Amino acid sequence: MRSLIDPLGRRITYARVSLTEQCNLRCGYCYDSAKGHPSGSDQLSLSDTVRLIRALAAVGITKIRFTGGEPLVRPGIVDLIRHASRIKGIHTIALTTNGLVLEPMLPELVKAGLNRLNISLDTLDRAVFKRITGVDGFDRVYSAIVSAEQSGAFERVKVNTVIMRGSSDGEVRRFALWALARKVDLRFIEFMPAQGSKWGRALFVGEDEIKSRIGLDLIPQSMEGDDAGPATSYSVTGATGRISFISAVSQCFCGSCNRVRITSTGQLMGCLFLNNGSDLTELLADGAGTDEIARHIRTVVSSPGFRRMPRETHIRTFNPFMRRVGG
Repeated sequence: MRSLIDPLGRRITYARVSLTEQCNLRCGYCYDSAKGHPSGSDQLSLSDTVRLIRALAAVGITKIRFTGGEPLVRPGIVDLIRHASRIKGIHTIALTTNGLVLEPMLPELVKAGLNRLNISLDTLDRAVFKRITGVDGFDRVYSAIVSAEQSGAFERVKVNTVIMRGSSDGEVRRFALWALARKVDLRFIEFMPAQGSKWGRALFVGEDEIKSRIGLDLIPQSMEGDDAGPATSYSVTGATGRISFISAVSQCFCGSCNRVRITSTGQLMGCLFLNNGSDLTELLADGAGTDEIARHIRTVVSSPGFRRMPRETHIRTFNPFMRRVGG
């Protein structure tokens, strides 16, 4: 097995795989982006997804994260995780979910091989949750976080929080104190421009402002291995939890990017904000084997321009359809 390295020498070990555009929440900054797009009938089969993961492992990918849409609404996801976890070279199987249907599925997911978990939660207020998502589901999501935390299956449960002005920005300190008291890594994610997201500076709350609102002495943490991603993480003396920031708008972390993406329709993407994906469906339809798909992936990734050059373009040059790309 050889490493997957792009023209700038960035070693790629992590793939985010979107399973579906479908979602059981109606968050305005994401769900509205689906208007005018097909329903998702062209999504990859799970067997083809496994074929692609085998090829990704063959070029040096060690971590797979399943995303969506909402990946847990995709039938067969437990079997998919089981198959992926048995592929030689894949050490980390992660999932990003909104948590709405997670709790009853959690034991089977863990048994199948899930060992990293991110749950999205933008507020600790039940009424605000309903206003943001269109669903009265706060209790189910919160209960799922508690169950995941208490399961012992994860070093920390990561909770993804998008802060938007006028929506949940007043909860920043409360959210941070809640996480620090638990076995949780709270990840404040800057609101990013995407198709139909209504992104604008009026709604945007950046990392510096969030840190100011937290108002605590944050101690930088050095992340290694699977945790070495776009997040900058901090501890607080005496606290169990951790606070992290993913600041794609105010900060540039392209120079250390270690990931590629597979969309729910079989496009290989080198950057969330570049519209130059490589279609893998023809290879799959032609019955290509692992070696052939792996060679194609290696050729595409090594091509100049497939992945974003650090600070080359502004983040808003291309606004992705987030539910297909998987964030």
